[in-house]
Amino acid sequence: MKSKFYKRIISIGLTLSVILSMLCFGMSSASAAFEMDDLKKDDRLSLGYSIINGYSKLSEQSGLTSYKKTAVYSGLDLKSSYLMALAGGFYLANGVDLERTLNDNDYAHELVEKLNGFLGGMWVKNERAQQLKEQLEKDGVKITESFDNVGLFIIETDKTYAEKLMKNELADFVFSGGEVPKSMKDMNMDGKSDKKDIPLIQKYLNKELKSDDEDIQNYYGFAVDIDGDKYQTIDDVTKLQK
Repeated sequence: MKSKFYKRIISIGLTLSVILSMLCFGMSSASAAFEMDDLKKDDRLSLGYSIINGYSKLSEQSGLTSYKKTAVYSGLDLKSSYLMALAGGFYLANGVDLERTLNDNDYAHELVEKLNGFLGGMWVKNERAQQLKEQLEKDGVKITESFDNVGLFIIETDKTYAEKLMKNELADFVFSGGEVPKSMKDMNMDGKSDKKDIPLIQKYLNKELKSDDEDIQNYYGFAVDIDGDKYQTIDDVTKLQK
């Protein structure tokens, strides 16, 4: 059960990290699908955010995405029981389709808009995100979309500033391209998870593929795990060969 959440919180990148990190903690049905005590561990979310940052770095380096359009997320305190109750109510009222958020960027974007308005209507203020927004404005960063209550901003920036943001304590993750990717398990950064990724997966399994960048190394570990069992083995190669 743990692996389901582990896969999903990362795969969406932009919106699933926002929506699932709020919704899955709060929705009443989540306890049947996920082990809640495990999901509330800060290190699990931190690892997810690191993997997203690693994807962004590799994706931008390859030219698959650009920081010209970037999502930066500064989330609310997920330990708040009030927020969890609100998230559960939002999930049920809107019939959220979590699977659809994995491959439908328009749908995921619409959910973020609805969630932002819902939180505003319930007088939820994301002071942490407001601080980040003030920093962005002070630094002259162009903000093209602003979801202040959720804590998600779509900005235009460059590699230097984006990677500086990744180290900012107010930013949970920075997502190059700013949209749901076709695949987050993409070792060769061509936008797909397929047989062409196998040589790099084999290099990783042989301990020949390593990065000094912790975010990138965390991404490798995630992307190699094709079957989502949280282990990197030859079984992941076999799954791509089918």
